Amino acid sequence: MNTPQIKLEPKQRTAKIIEHLQKLYPNAKTALNYTNPLELLVATMLSAQTTDVRVNIVTQTLFKKYPTAQDYANADLTELESDIHSTGFYHNKAKNLKACCQLLVDKFGASSQNNGGVDRVARGC
Repeated sequence: MNTPQIKLEPKQRTAKIIEHLQKLYPNAKTALNYTNPLELLVATMLSAQTTDVRVNIVTQTLFKKYPTAQDYANADLTELESDIHSTGFYHNKAKNLKACCQLLVDKFGASSQNNGGVDRVARGC
């Protein structure tokens, strides 16, 4: 039996998918510790090929040192690599984290109030 296909605009389709997932998994939580969308983005980027426990250890100090996207964008690459070294693949992670945050700063602005535009991007999905 085939389900009829209904064409939706991307934002409408995304909203429908999120609605469906929230019904299926009403209490879904991540093991990553974060307090705002920027921190979630950073923690998620660091989580590749490592454990959530390791990411949570690293981000305890990282989030205090780099509270905004502008801070990550302006960070010295070598120092950022050192800060995230224990998560593995730190050269690529640091480079990509800086580039991502620079893009957020350039495209959406960067202030502690808007988390470098991450919350605006998330709302636009």
